[in-house]
Amino acid sequence: MIDQQVRASRVTNSRERAGMFVDTDLLHSGGNQSHQAGGHAREGADQLAQGPLPSGTFGEFAAGETFHGVVSASLTKHVQTLQAHHEALSAIGDKAHHAAAGFTDMDERNAAKLRAVRCSSVT
Repeated sequence: MIDQQVRASRVTNSRERAGMFVDTDLLHSGGNQSHQAGGHAREGADQLAQGPLPSGTFGEFAAGETFHGVVSASLTKHVQTLQAHHEALSAIGDKAHHAAAGFTDMDERNAAKLRAVRCSSVT
């Protein structure tokens, strides 16, 4: 059957009447990779957020305290950036899996319609 030969879909653009090949396994793989990358970003954020730098780390003088403030602010910004990357990559992974499922469902519906037409034309 068309939908059982490969886990892919052929979709026709109604304006151009051109076929499009969608590799759903590759979409799932990309979704998994995005989720994995998002997990790494989350782990990095968790590591950076484990605790603030102790006051006086860079010395008990004005320049050391100023530098401590700059490093602490930068650390906070990196944690926020990594958390945003985690959210974005997870959303991309979810969308890839959703798209693959949508193409597979559409392909299965279209294959069923083709089988129905073929069966009715034989009788």
